[in-house]
Amino acid sequence: MKFPSIFLVPTLTLFAFQALAEEAPANPTAPAAKPNASAPATAAAAPTAATPVPVTPAPTETAPAPAPVAPAPTFPPAAAPTAAPELVAPIAPIAPSNGLAKDGNPLAGWHNELFYLRDVDDNFRLYVQGRAQVDFYSYAGPGVSNTSLKPTLFLRRIRPEITGEFFHNWWFSIAGDFGATALDNPDGKNETSAAGPGVAPTDTSGKYAGAQTARVSAAPTDVFLNYRADPLFNVQIGQFDAPFMMENRTSDKFIPFMERSLAVRDVGISTNKEIGAMFWGEMPDKYWFYSAGLFNGDGQNKLNTDSNGDILARTFVHPLAGEKSEIKDLQIGASFRYGQRDKRFTNYDYNSFTTQGNYTFWKPTYAGSEGTTHILPSGAQLGIAGELRVPISMVDLTSELVYIHNDTREVQEGFQTGQGVDATSLRRGDMHGVSYYVQAGVWFGKRDVTGLPGYENMPHVDFSKPDPVDPPHALQLLVKWEQVNLKYTGASRAGLADLKNADGNIKANAFSLGANYWVSRHIRLTANYVLNMFPDSAPSSATSMGGPVWSSTNRAQAPGNTLAPASKDSTRSDDDARNNAHVLHEFLARIAVAL
Repeated sequence: MKFPSIFLVPTLTLFAFQALAEEAPANPTAPAAKPNASAPATAAAAPTAATPVPVTPAPTETAPAPAPVAPAPTFPPAAAPTAAPELVAPIAPIAPSNGLAKDGNPLAGWHNELFYLRDVDDNFRLYVQGRAQVDFYSYAGPGVSNTSLKPTLFLRRIRPEITGEFFHNWWFSIAGDFGATALDNPDGKNETSAAGPGVAPTDTSGKYAGAQTARVSAAPTDVFLNYRADPLFNVQIGQFDAPFMMENRTSDKFIPFMERSLAVRDVGISTNKEIGAMFWGEMPDKYWFYSAGLFNGDGQNKLNTDSNGDILARTFVHPLAGEKSEIKDLQIGASFRYGQRDKRFTNYDYNSFTTQGNYTFWKPTYAGSEGTTHILPSGAQLGIAGELRVPISMVDLTSELVYIHNDTREVQEGFQTGQGVDATSLRRGDMHGVSYYVQAGVWFGKRDVTGLPGYENMPHVDFSKPDPVDPPHALQLLVKWEQVNLKYTGASRAGLADLKNADGNIKANAFSLGANYWVSRHIRLTANYVLNMFPDSAPSSATSMGGPVWSSTNRAQAPGNTLAPASKDSTRSDDDARNNAHVLHEFLARIAVAL
């Protein structure tokens, strides 16, 4: 479906609502009180009535006769200017000096978990928000000590956020991320110059950037405008978490584990955020929620590459919302995604697959017969997902499952673009399969202290709701099982498979334990353990004749499988880890602040 024509719909809708708002008559200001005609008349008559009083003593008061002359010329006319103050009386006064708005509540402060600032008429509200996450990663497993996976403390997210409201119907968000910290040019191979000006490059003329330099990149995150005509009808335009799968629509401040599940961030919606327009809303009784929109489909901060947009939609119900039951928050939902990637214009790689601790176990590149070969999205991209959450007393049971069928193409490195023609594709295939997770959690203290998952409602201060005397605390214990089960076929749609192809299954399992201690919803102390399993994984090339080798049985690899043979590495005496590694242990922790 072409992007421009459909994108106009939410835009025109916004203008229509704005036009209706402008046409509606404003509440008339109460008319100023008309001057009391009788009052000036009486004031004027008073001097005339008093004239007989000075008449009698007039002969005896001849000397001070000039005294009445002074008030006569000016004082009676001076009564006319008194009408001038009545003209400015209706002007709104400056904010009261006691710091209260007209509704009697403070102009600024902290309420409903938000720092706020507003004008005296409550037409504009500004909320100061943000998040900071400091993470620790450590790893263990066969061969891990010989890889680049080292214990480290780093800044995962540093995100200041400014949000607010206009006229009770408009919301906005402006946010940017200054994390995560990372190493730039980790292997020292980033070339800055092949040779000096006018000098032919040689084997020794190249210059390279310094290795392992610090890298902190800044990027926009949630930047959008939302108009609410009714709780059941909102229009949101900008960049935000895409409406596909429950965990993707749960803020990373409040997801149960430190990162989203494999089925969500690797398989279902690897981009997390998208640029586009979305209609969304919920029934007042919270029985039904929906969201649907048209998006670029190419990911966070990316321009549309081919004039095609992605349709994304998510809906869920709370069938027991109106009942007094321990499972009144039972949630059942589904998500849908469909889009196209034009093989002539979409030239970026398919996304990599990573563990929660950011180890990459599958890459969209391989050493093919033509050299380094890249796997690119090309053609139809389809995703269908289901979600289920069953809260029973202080226990949560949560699961999501996603099926994908994404068309692909393969190109030789350096020839990704065909400048508007598909002259570069070596072959065309697809990636398809199912992934899921099942998670159980138990709360000690106030359950759902962070709110219900799958919601990203607009921030709002409601002065009718009092703040708790003591901020709620909670301990959350978690266990999760997740599985990736995909199949990639490089030439299923056109062309011949490469003799050194990367076709086959991509299988990964993960067993996770987690603990969160919430000091209100604003301070989080987290510890995660993840056992990642890659069944039947093997090195990309046989260590010795007849040894295990990377095959279609499983294209995912454990860290140990990526090691060079011991014969080429003097620090190792054997190839046991290279041949037999199938697991990775991750020990993760986080200290986080969220406003």
